[in-house]
Amino acid sequence: MKNDIIYPDLSIVILGHVDHGKTTLAKALTGQWLSRHSEELKRGITIKLGYADFTIYKCSKHGLTTKNKCPVCNKPTEPLRKISIVDAPGHEALLTVMLSGAAIVDAAILVIASNEPVPQPQTKEHLIAFKLLEDKPLIVVQNKIDLVSKEDAMNNYEKIKEFLESLGYNPERIPIIPVSAINEINIQYVLEALMEIEVPKRDLKSDPLFLISRSFDVNKPGTPIENLTGGVLGGSLLKGEIKIDDEVEIRPGLKIGNNWVPIKTRVMDLRQGGYKVEKIRPGGTAGIGTSLDPYITKGDTLAGQLLGYPGKLPEQRNVVSIEHKLFEYVIGEKEDIKVEPIKKGEEIMVAAYNIVSIGIVKETSNNYIKLSLEKPILAEKGDRVILGRKIKNRWRIIGYGKVL
Repeated sequence: MKNDIIYPDLSIVILGHVDHGKTTLAKALTGQWLSRHSEELKRGITIKLGYADFTIYKCSKHGLTTKNKCPVCNKPTEPLRKISIVDAPGHEALLTVMLSGAAIVDAAILVIASNEPVPQPQTKEHLIAFKLLEDKPLIVVQNKIDLVSKEDAMNNYEKIKEFLESLGYNPERIPIIPVSAINEINIQYVLEALMEIEVPKRDLKSDPLFLISRSFDVNKPGTPIENLTGGVLGGSLLKGEIKIDDEVEIRPGLKIGNNWVPIKTRVMDLRQGGYKVEKIRPGGTAGIGTSLDPYITKGDTLAGQLLGYPGKLPEQRNVVSIEHKLFEYVIGEKEDIKVEPIKKGEEIMVAAYNIVSIGIVKETSNNYIKLSLEKPILAEKGDRVILGRKIKNRWRIIGYGKVL
């Protein structure tokens, strides 16, 4: 096996209806149950994300595997590619991972159980939401084939193709792979499909934009003050590069009274793909060690914020005007619920990058709304935002728009 350092060059998200096997598939790929980091957002939007990197290896005789020794002949394998996985169990996580934080995701695996009718409400909601991200690669995993007869599996496969077609996909161009994730059957074909995905073009020239999706205090209780390590941030670099010793700022930052105050800090340590590095680049997830008091970062306090060079982040907005397009029906409900026009005075959820906020509608006309936000978002003119409304006590996606 080569000892070359391989950095993650792709971030994928695993989508699908509850209990269809998303987390089990993640375990089959990464060898671990993904640890979860949660952010409790105001008014009960809970975001729980799992993260892991895994490497695709090749045995010269037996093909692809996720092991550094071939499971068949036990010979050393050659590493080909490292991929970061973002696991979004729990329904509301979809809003942040895929839509507001859409840019961190390069491709998706949609898991569909072969022992249930297609599509289930969340399957449909996830795929419609993913399709909003323009033209990103998709792999479909038809899971739980060990629980159905061959005939039922084939019928389910045809239903998956019909479902993909109904949303404007060409099912002949999307791999649909029959799998038993729990028994790790056909995982090598998922790896083959992942190897086919090209590395997206990365922007290394722009000012850096880092989406924080985790933050923590890595110090053990009782650590002497002189040995304390600064707060650690986890997430994805969307563009540019970040180097050790860079001065950076985090926005919107901390709420002090009625104002949001940006946090300034210095980069002390960088990690990407399991390695300590001098600089990080877009692709996969990364960790940034800072000079911040770890109290500020513990327990995902800074999740859902943006980091970049001082004065170079997208514009911070407490009030935002949006040109929007609403869906005809609410996605993800079993019965069709029509999306009513947005009214003055109602609460609307808006997601930009990885920041989710609630806004009160101050003005509305045709496809235009103006919102006054509880928590500022960061967005440039023309940036995509996702809109949600509380329906049956849950935030549901009702449309999308662009910042004016």
